[in-house]
Amino acid sequence: MKRRTHETSSTSTNGMQFSAEEIKAAEYGQNFPWHHRKRPETFDPVQIRLGTESPPCNWCDWWSSRSTACCCLFPILRWIFGFSVVRVTSKDGIDAWKKQIQNPLNKNCPESMQGLWWLKYNHGPENLVTIFSDCDWKGTFNKEGTDGYGEWGRHLAKNWSRDSAFVGWIFMIWGSREKAMFRGRMNLKDGICTLHGKRGEGIQIVYRINDNEWWKVHYNANPGEEGDQHVEFMYKWIKVLDNDGMPTEFWEEYKEWADDALPHQGCGCGEYKSFWWPFWGANLNKNQVNENMCRPNRNQLIDFRV
Repeated sequence: MKRRTHETSSTSTNGMQFSAEEIKAAEYGQNFPWHHRKRPETFDPVQIRLGTESPPCNWCDWWSSRSTACCCLFPILRWIFGFSVVRVTSKDGIDAWKKQIQNPLNKNCPESMQGLWWLKYNHGPENLVTIFSDCDWKGTFNKEGTDGYGEWGRHLAKNWSRDSAFVGWIFMIWGSREKAMFRGRMNLKDGICTLHGKRGEGIQIVYRINDNEWWKVHYNANPGEEGDQHVEFMYKWIKVLDNDGMPTEFWEEYKEWADDALPHQGCGCGEYKSFWWPFWGANLNKNQVNENMCRPNRNQLIDFRV
């Protein structure tokens, strides 16, 4: 693969041409203690198993992906912000995402990293994202996405869906801000990426498992600090629509999770009903609350890029 070069260029060890800016980004990407971050041997969504990170006041349903708290405001918010509400499990929903996938912002994104990704076991209200194909990256990457270092970043507004529910609206409005974005380093040689956060640059790590699966791991501390190997949060990035917009082997599972009732229904709610009883989950424990929060709403708030 031949890259565009500026006036100043260099040649990488694999014979590919890169610009000075890309070489500089690669040096930045290499400047990280990658040896301190190794993929966990097994997948363990510890926040679900231990019931950590559970929302406060969970006896009142303001937190679930099906919550209609303050729903009278939803039409007004749609009018103000212009977000779409899409039934993503329908054919129209697939077609809408297919258009986004086939018009990526990142034209250099490897085919293996393109597509629509489901944030499975993330009990936040974020669900479907064109993560890699709509990001901005610089570095010495090969066409296959299996080698090279660099940096990457992405805004949280476009093609980043949230549940059509109370908390989903909060996240959607927050994500629409101009400053709402993430940045990090990429090490595609080892299949590891970082996402920088307020607590440091080495806490949020994403590991490539295969072309259709990555694991996002949150550690308790940065490399070299006490507790730097302790995992406090873990979920999956699962590709549900491929780079051609066709469903992968994981689509049916996503559809089932989104269309079915919540696994723990408490006092009888948790399905898609016109009636909503705010205290239906008062008898749920923290583990059950977190498991419910992982189930997506089939109706998603989306700000499409194209």
